[in-house]
Parts: sequence; structure tokens; C-alpha cells
Amino acid sequence: MRKKILLLPILGIICTANAQVGINTNTPSSTLDFRGSLEGNYREVTADATLSATDYHVSFAGTATATLGLPQMSTADGSSSDFRGRKYFVKNNSSTSNLTLAAASGQTMRIGGSNTANNTYILSPGVLGIFTANATNGWDLDLAVNTIPDTSWKITNNAFNGTLNSVQAISTGNTYQTVDGTSLTVTVPTGYNQSIVMLNFNGWGDVDPGGVSMGSLRFQIAQTGTATATYTSTTMTSWSFPVTGARTRYTFPAAYSISNLAPGTYTFNLQVVREGETGTAPNAVNVWGVQSTAKVYNRN
Repeated sequence: MRKKILLLPILGIICTANAQVGINTNTPSSTLDFRGSLEGNYREVTADATLSATDYHVSFAGTATATLGLPQMSTADGSSSDFRGRKYFVKNNSSTSNLTLAAASGQTMRIGGSNTANNTYILSPGVLGIFTANATNGWDLDLAVNTIPDTSWKITNNAFNGTLNSVQAISTGNTYQTVDGTSLTVTVPTGYNQSIVMLNFNGWGDVDPGGVSMGSLRFQIAQTGTATATYTSTTMTSWSFPVTGARTRYTFPAAYSISNLAPGTYTFNLQVVREGETGTAPNAVNVWGVQSTAKVYNRN
């Protein structure tokens, strides 16, 4: 079959007999095929208004709550008021005020899912909505997206370690000893403005007394990797034997947060030292188990 081609060189439009229109292309492959930018009418409103047939993108910049009405459309196919498929882009650029989108009386907006079709829809500040006239009784909300940057905290990395019922003796002296099962390695990613590393060590142990005595355990966190640091006195626990007695148990919950570490990989270890002991030295100070977690939170 031969095709008739109409050339409009000034406008750069090619029309073929099979109703395909090309803009800036000699070979349109769709009903409308344009190779260039798309421009639609732009209007800004600050108070109550109604969308018209000439609107395309409407921006709300009011300082008080307002309502934007959607036009009445007909479901009678081919009628002058049947504009099914028409799209409106509506952006709430207000910093504080909601914009209510209201369909004409008796018509609704469909959101989908378990949401019931409703006559109104509220665009919060910073939200963009795309509305399409449908063939039922009103409009489809194709998209409602929050264009405000997401500043919520997100877990971007985590680590877990732990030992249970694995006895570790804590020796005397002034040197800190690494607690088994507390080594945690995490990565602080790039591309965020803020970061927090949350460390939690929960463990328990016992003291075997040699007589009347008392003492304490002091914990610190050692950091290695992209940068080294020591976070002292993160927690303490103590024990006391006012009279000669049997073993006693203790716990040591240690929680610590570190803000805005430079992006990189870090390893953390909980360390302990015995101190302040008086009276008869205990036969043993033991750690019986520990559960350790690290979580990296980031936000923009």
C-alpha cells in the first residue's frame, strides 16, 4: 500500500496517511512521535480555584488552606465534555498549607487498593499529584509523591555477635581486656549528611568470692578501622560480699552512640578492667556470655 506523505518543513512535522504524526522525525513509530522537549501550560494559584481545559501544570503557593476544583466530565463517549485521558499535574508548593482537590458533585477520585473512591483528596505541602480523567465517573489519581527530601533516619548497615555460656576469666591489673563475642564490624556509607552508630552489649557473669570483699568492673569501647578511638567509661557494674558467701551474678548492659563518623569501615570491641577491689581478693571474676549488636543509621 502506498502512503501519502505531507511535509511541513517549517514546523518540522511529518504526517503519514496511517495517522502517525512525527515531530523532528521522518519516521514516526507511534500515533504521536516527537523528538524534543514537551511544554504545557503553567499556572500558579494561591487561593481557591478551578482547573480549566487549558491547564496542564498547576502550582499552589498559598499561605492558607485552599480547594482546587476538578472540572465536570462526561462518561458519554464522543461528547464535547468527554475528555477521558486528560491529565493534570498539581503540585502543592506551600510550606504549611494543605490543598484539597475536589471532584465535581457526584464524581469521585479513585486511588486504588483498599482505598474507597472519594470526592476529595488532600495534597500535603510538598506533594505532587497526577490526575487522569477516567471513563467511569471522575478521575484516577495516578501518582501522589512527596517531593520533599526524605530526612528520616534509616538503618543502612548492622552487625551481630555473641557468646553464651563460654566462660572468660577477667584477670587483675590495670590493662583493659577485650570481652569475647563483642567484636562488631560495620560500614558507614557515603552519600548521607548525618550518621549515628548505635552499639549495644548485654552480658552477664559471676564472681567467686574468697572472703569479705567488694569491687567493680569498668567497660570501654575500642574503635579501629578507618579511624581509631577509645570511648571510656561506657558503663560500670559492681559486686560486694559484706560477709563470706557463695558466688554472685552480675549484668553489664552497655549502650553507646557515636555520631557522624566519616564514611568507612569500623570495628568495635567492648573491653573491661577490674578496679576498686578491697578486702580478700575473689577467687575468680568471670564473664559467662554476651550479645552484641551494632546498627548504622543515616539521613540526609
